[in-house]
Amino acid sequence: MKNVKKASAARLAALWCGVFGLMACSDSEHPNEGGTATLPTVRTLVAEYDKQGVALDGEEQIDHIQACQFVDGSLAHVYDNLEFGHAGCQIQLTDYQGSLYVLANTEGLIDLHDLHDRNITEEEWKQTVLSLKDDKEAHFFSGSLNLDEHDKSQVELPLSIKRGVSRFDVDIQTAGITSIKSITLKNVARNVFLFSNPGAHSPTLVDRRDTTITFSQPLTEDKAGVLYVYEQANDGLEITVNAVIDGQEKTLSSPLSGHIRRNTINKIIVRKDYISVNLNVTLDEWEPGNDTELEVQNS
Repeated sequence: MKNVKKASAARLAALWCGVFGLMACSDSEHPNEGGTATLPTVRTLVAEYDKQGVALDGEEQIDHIQACQFVDGSLAHVYDNLEFGHAGCQIQLTDYQGSLYVLANTEGLIDLHDLHDRNITEEEWKQTVLSLKDDKEAHFFSGSLNLDEHDKSQVELPLSIKRGVSRFDVDIQTAGITSIKSITLKNVARNVFLFSNPGAHSPTLVDRRDTTITFSQPLTEDKAGVLYVYEQANDGLEITVNAVIDGQEKTLSSPLSGHIRRNTINKIIVRKDYISVNLNVTLDEWEPGNDTELEVQNS
């Protein structure tokens, strides 16, 4: 009788062990059912231009992309060795809190590991300034995402990175023959905030210079992407166009009436006796810009 009772107890113990084992296996295969949150993936894409403008060949090229995550005001994680393809870039987060910052085409300008070792704060990071690269404006992208504002059940989070430069196109609207020899933008900023700064369009100690584009073959028709500059506050910005219109050399010039903003396409409209500049906000949302009438000076 005692042997029967011992056998029954053994079978019961084996049964309970099997149940607990099954539960453990189930929790391992389905961690969410045990209350463990799944860490999200951030899908990073380059925002497309609106119907008012289209991206030119090479404008959306990403050569290098990296990201960093700040938690409680400190740089907690650096994400490198990332790849950007046709479907964008997927960043698997290691912690679902704080803020994620993504930047592209800043290789040689930003060293995230060095900043991590220096214990940079998030407030310092948001004031990061870029200069020129190889004496030219870097065609960089940047964007950020506040992870604390998103539902923890959201597995994939979208993030659009925006261009840090502004583009100028030429639109010739003359009845006769026009050929543009050169375009000059005076007092152009050589420095820019890495991320859009709501309180200022340019750093306090910004360096400025004149930028001139001289065409080996004078422009006789519309052309997009003749000039790229950083976002900047208007501090003496002035544009000048040297052209030959109906056989007469003319210098068309005037100060700009507004700030130059990142993610914009600006159109220089050339007419017979004056030009105007339309500053348009692009990418996420397009808004009407300012028209600047430019005086004409006959050479």
